Amino acid sequence: MARRADHSREELVELVVKTARTMIATQGVEKLSARALSSAIGYTPGTLYNHFKDLDDIVTAVNGGTLKALGEAFAAARPSDDPRQMLHNYADAFLGFLRDNAKLWNALFEFRRAEGAAVPKWYVDTINGLMRILAGCFQQIRPEGDAKQAAHAAQLVFASIHSVSSLQNSGRLGLVMDRDIGVVVHDIIDIHIKAYALG
Repeated sequence: MARRADHSREELVELVVKTARTMIATQGVEKLSARALSSAIGYTPGTLYNHFKDLDDIVTAVNGGTLKALGEAFAAARPSDDPRQMLHNYADAFLGFLRDNAKLWNALFEFRRAEGAAVPKWYVDTINGLMRILAGCFQQIRPEGDAKQAAHAAQLVFASIHSVSSLQNSGRLGLVMDRDIGVVVHDIIDIHIKAYALG
């Protein structure tokens, strides 16, 4: 493959991440390889590694964009002055996002970074930002409560919705229960709200 030089460094980084995102969204992260990605953008595999440390680095950039997009979905959720209702609205936004971006979401948890590779601080900060949005609702439900308890409740809600969605995406939710995923998720929200309100 002939070498290309028709993109600036910034443009090439953006092209790599955008193309990788498209490939993951349509084929799944397990199909992504440096060879396939470089072929898709018309550059040599070596060029990828001039701009990214490794394939982990590229997938991390894609996953960071996925988390940011979920944050945007939360921001676009139907507003409510009732924190209980707002948790349900965030759940609807979460479900809609997972439905529309199933393979990108799966890449967050299916892709295994190289052993010993540290997760970038910005990545962790992005996840924590999502948790703080949910935790804020719990803090409004019980203002006198401990912030750590609110954060823990947010983590449980997040993990629960992800777990149920994973069963749905794999076609196995029907083996566990015979209810629609939307009903299940809102039941989960109600259970966590009730438990948190009781302290």
